Amino acid sequence: MTMSIHAERARYIPVEQGFNIERPVLAPQAFVAEMRRTFADETPTGFVALDLSLILGTVYAATTPFMLARYARVRTGERLACALAASGEIWAVLRGTGTLARDGETLRWRAGDMLALPGGIASTWQADEDAVLWLVTDEPALAFQGVRPEAAERAPVQATHYRAEDIARELRVLYDRPMAPDTPGRALFMASERTERLCTCLPAMTLTLNAVRPGEAQRPHRHNAAALVLALREARCASTIGGATYRWTEHVTLLTPAGAAHDHRNAPVTEGSAVTDDDIALALIVQDGGLYYYGRTMGFSFADAGQR
Repeated sequence: MTMSIHAERARYIPVEQGFNIERPVLAPQAFVAEMRRTFADETPTGFVALDLSLILGTVYAATTPFMLARYARVRTGERLACALAASGEIWAVLRGTGTLARDGETLRWRAGDMLALPGGIASTWQADEDAVLWLVTDEPALAFQGVRPEAAERAPVQATHYRAEDIARELRVLYDRPMAPDTPGRALFMASERTERLCTCLPAMTLTLNAVRPGEAQRPHRHNAAALVLALREARCASTIGGATYRWTEHVTLLTPAGAAHDHRNAPVTEGSAVTDDDIALALIVQDGGLYYYGRTMGFSFADAGQR
């Protein structure tokens, strides 16, 4: 019998080989050089990707197997155009003001704002004053599967704007919220009209604001989701991730690999001193957690459970 080209493509793999797949280990790290390059005076308008594709062994840019993070610089009066092959995009404005034009709509943004946007739509970011933004997408997840974003009318989210003034109001409540011993952290989940029931920002990705008051420590824990931690306010905070300690530095991104035990702890203020907002550490955290929530495989556990 003549074998067709379709039959020639078939491969048969022994079960022991299929259940013992080895992947390169993704280690915790801080993307200091990328942050400095983005904020440097001479840096032109464009993206600075936090790309670990050489470690991950992918032919496409990726920070984790499912997420890609970037910094974006938009110089005064200039425009940054993009159309990202993602199901959705999470943006945070670190500096500057400007406008976003996409899909026939225009939105004004400023430092402190955050946005959740459907992916695959041509966008133009124009800066009124020198701007730096941070964004995370699920481009690697789509690239791995060889799929493209849905049409705009079927996108999992609509353009959602988290305004700086609204965030500030919510943070005031977060800072004073009582903490129980088993509370995972002092955190605020950001969602949208379409994802509120999922408790995620995008269906596959979570966006949280995490605060650590002086003298407070987020209990060591681990989860199946990888996390990208962007320090917004350092205070005296540090994270221990997989046994390595990283001091928080404003606008530096930390990578917490999937399953790595980690904590966040903020040193106390001088005895007798009043606590101000500057003493409260604040970070923006994006995880691919929505995938695990939906798959019923969150894998959350406290890493010090046997020590308490």
